[in-house]
Amino acid sequence: MRDKYLILIGSIAVVAFFFFYSASALISERSLQIRRTDRDIRRAQERLNSAKVMDGQLSQVSRVIENTLVDQRFFSPEEINSFVKTLAEIADRYKIAVYSLVPRPSHTTTNLMQHQFVMDIMCTYVQLGQFLTMIERMDYVIKLNTLDVKPIGGDAGLKVNDEIVTQYRVIIDLSVYKIIKEG
Repeated sequence: MRDKYLILIGSIAVVAFFFFYSASALISERSLQIRRTDRDIRRAQERLNSAKVMDGQLSQVSRVIENTLVDQRFFSPEEINSFVKTLAEIADRYKIAVYSLVPRPSHTTTNLMQHQFVMDIMCTYVQLGQFLTMIERMDYVIKLNTLDVKPIGGDAGLKVNDEIVTQYRVIIDLSVYKIIKEG
């Protein structure tokens, strides 16, 4: 009888061993499958995020292209006034003193229109950096022809947090370009 109990206990141990072994193998297989799926989801999420960034960048480029391609062979007074107003608003946003903002006559070649603007401002280097960054973000093709920066002598410094920050007289000569559509 004792032998029967030993055989029963042995067979229970063998069955328990196979049960736990197969359960362990199944769990590790499912765990590996979950890790693979998580990795695939992560990769897909990274691709989606990259696609969103690219879409945003391409939409900015498309706005610039849409603003650049035109049918007419001249800048309209409304466009010139709108650009001057935008420059003045940017200067006002950063508390930059504008001495003058003069549009110059436009030049047209076969496929390219150019309109120049000369801007005379007084600002600090920080304000100038902010101003140029905002100009860079505009939806136009813009070229900075010249940037003449001269310090203003005397007591013209601006007091910020008990420090005197040097003011500069800056003359910016920039051009806005438009491309005439063919055909």
